[in-house]
Amino acid sequence: MSLPPSVREFEGHLVCFEPWPGWGWYHLGVSEEDRALDYALVDAAGVFHIRVRRVFDVEGQPRGLVGRVEQVGHLFDGLWAATCTMCVGEFDLVERLCDRWDIELGPTEPRIEAEWPIPPDTPPAFAGYGGVLAVSHAAIRAFRERQW
Repeated sequence: MSLPPSVREFEGHLVCFEPWPGWGWYHLGVSEEDRALDYALVDAAGVFHIRVRRVFDVEGQPRGLVGRVEQVGHLFDGLWAATCTMCVGEFDLVERLCDRWDIELGPTEPRIEAEWPIPPDTPPAFAGYGGVLAVSHAAIRAFRERQW
């Protein structure tokens, strides 16, 4: 489960995240009874862009990225994001896309401890267990077309 070293070239640039239902979406930093997040809200908000701040490594290999959502009017606009691949394989952000990126979003820049981002616990904070990340939404659409 890794990304090529060239993924670091995206630092400072926008990438596109397309959420999908996956294993669920949740509010973080709230009580158990308030955790559920209706995916219809995420689906209605749609794709969003993240400006990559840095790439993080797991076991010495690029595995995910940290950045800030820049999508005016979006449910997640202005939140910090930490997202990582969750499938086995060699992926990039152009053609060989990973079809499962998990993501955590919150109001402060994520810290990395023991190679993994620490989940945010200050609302508004969210976790999504499913999405696709790419250089653009067009790249995601082309990837989806190749899958079907």
